Amino acid sequence: MPKLILTHDGAVIKEFVLDEERITIGRKPSNQIHIDDPTISGEHAAILMLQNAYVEDLNSTNRITSNCK
Repeated sequence: MPKLILTHDGAVIKEFVLDEERITIGRKPSNQIHIDDPTISGEHAAILMLQNAYVEDLNSTNRITSNCK
């Protein structure tokens, strides 16, 4: 099963299993992946799990940057 791995300076902070078709990421607790960090918008992004995984920016203030593997 695919997962999102949150890292900081090379250290793994947390792993999130991507087990739903649409998973939201943001600073607000209502997101499936809640990241309490001032550089993350309240509703930052969504991951869409179709045949492939797609990241959709939800008009966040701090645009999405990623290192997808």
